[in-house]
Amino acid sequence: MPDTSPTCLSGTVVHGAGRGRGLGFPTANISPDPGSDVPQPAVYSGWLTRPATGAVHRATISIGTNPTFEDGPRIHTEVYCHDTSEDLYGERVSLWFVARIRDTVRFASVDELLLAARADVRRSEALLDSAHGRDVLAAAFR
Repeated sequence: MPDTSPTCLSGTVVHGAGRGRGLGFPTANISPDPGSDVPQPAVYSGWLTRPATGAVHRATISIGTNPTFEDGPRIHTEVYCHDTSEDLYGERVSLWFVARIRDTVRFASVDELLLAARADVRRSEALLDSAHGRDVLAAAFR
């Protein structure tokens, strides 16, 4: 029988470049646990769980090199929590991936990036509200 469990990535929230907050999309930058299987660069819909507090947040997850800002070759895992802007620095979290939304791309301007980010969050909300989104959340607590 094939493994049908959702993809999960755990790690610690670390400081990033700080751009997200200034753009209206504060992100939690995740340093994945050593040896983690990080999904391919893309934008995803998912759930962020906080084992220490039991909190769960709706999330849009960006994995990639931040090509619009030309951050170089390092892959970043950044999470925009739709329902909190709490300080999560130093906290261990888990990301439960619901669906891939789109490729990571370089935008011609920050305004284009913001338009895409707003659309990503709307798409992510719909995916989280789907039966599959609810199933992934349930699996996070099994």
